Amino acid sequence: MKIEMVVDPSKVPAEPLSARVTPAPAPSASAPKKKPQQQRAPKPKRTPKTAADLDAEMEDYTNTNAAPAPAAATA
Repeated sequence: MKIEMVVDPSKVPAEPLSARVTPAPAPSASAPKKKPQQQRAPKPKRTPKTAADLDAEMEDYTNTNAAPAPAAATA
């Protein structure tokens, strides 16, 4: 497909996009500076759980979440 454009030579073409678009203004040097934020105190380290603690938690978990098995139907 061929497209032919007919342009009137007496009309001045529009300015290119680069001439119409202006760059963002640079921030002024006298802009107020932000106050530095205070740093938070570090979180206290957690003590690692012992094997006995983990075993106790697992025992509690299995006791509370264990549902009784359904009874087998006899025919």
